[in-house]
Order: sequence, then structure tokens, then C-alpha cells
Amino acid sequence: MKIGVRKNQSTLTADEKSRFINAILQLKANGTYDRYVRQHRDLFTAGIHNSALFLPWHREFLRRLERNLPAVDPTVNLPYWDWTVDRSPNASKEYMEASEAERCTTTPA
Repeated sequence: MKIGVRKNQSTLTADEKSRFINAILQLKANGTYDRYVRQHRDLFTAGIHNSALFLPWHREFLRRLERNLPAVDPTVNLPYWDWTVDRSPNASKEYMEASEAERCTTTPA
């Protein structure tokens, strides 16, 4: 498996951002993303965020998501978010508002 390079989400090109959003939407369409959401919700409710296990658990959680992305589009890497810079309420708006009808297309391998 090729090792990708994580970039700050604010420095992604328009194409990289579009491919990332599209890959997430495809994972949602095939049920993979919803499994992550359920697992996160269940462990959040169980108190993982207030546990000494949080950091290793969260790293593994993101690693698994990161490994699913190339199956959808081998050019996509999981970006990181620098909350010390990107703190405005609108900073994540374009990621959160991506509509499946507009963005979810099959990306050629």
C-alpha cells in the first residue's frame, strides 16, 4: 500500500478537495462511512473522549478511514485540520454541505 501525504485541508487544491469529498460520499453510499459514524457515536457515548484510550483509539480510527479512501480513489489522502488556524464557524462549511447529487460520481481508477 502506497503511503500518502497528509495536507492541511486549507491548502488542498480545488481538485484535491473535490476528490476527497467525492471519496467520502462514495464511502457513504456504500455504507462504509455510516459504520464509522455509528462506531464513533457508540464509543463517544461510552466515554472514549474522556478516556486515556482516546488518543490511540482515535489514531487507529482515522487510520482505518485513511485506508478505505484509496479503494475509492487512489489519489486521495486524508487531510488534517489545523484548529489553531481554521477556527471560524464557516471554515468547514464546504465539506459539510457537499451534496451527494452534485459531488458523488465514479472516479476512474
